[in-house]
Amino acid sequence: MTDGPKRALGYLGATLYMTTIPAANWALHRYGIVSVGFGFKAPAAVFLAGPALILRDLVQWTLGRRAALIALTFGVILSFAAADPGFALASAVAFGVSEAADMAVFSQLSPRWVRAVFAGGVIGILLDSLLFLSIAFGSLDFLGGQLVGKIYGVLLGSLTVALRRRASR
Repeated sequence: MTDGPKRALGYLGATLYMTTIPAANWALHRYGIVSVGFGFKAPAAVFLAGPALILRDLVQWTLGRRAALIALTFGVILSFAAADPGFALASAVAFGVSEAADMAVFSQLSPRWVRAVFAGGVIGILLDSLLFLSIAFGSLDFLGGQLVGKIYGVLLGSLTVALRRRASR
């Protein structure tokens, strides 16, 4: 991919990434606890956290680490406008820590993109779930649901990267 289209993809990814953070908090406020399948329940924000991790990888790949950190910062700031302050704080801490860990894993494994997206995503969803549930709810009762719901996004992102790479060969 040439530099122009790659940067354009990065800016689109950054915009989507920044909106997933407040959108996750809005979903929790609007829908509360939802079924994620396999008998598990989780806060509705769960369906946006997986894609957020994948979009952060896209931003880092196309625009660099600094841009990914800037997008994370703006996303966290926006989340305070869309959510209860307690949930926004829990989200900010969880996203900040999990995204940093995801970024570190992604950086170590790239350019093995599929492995980097999958491994970074798995580390990110585990940390995000543990921190968010502990801070926002004071318990890990929804941990199973959080992991199931978020892995959908990580698997979808990994599959998309794998198919995209296969098609470009």
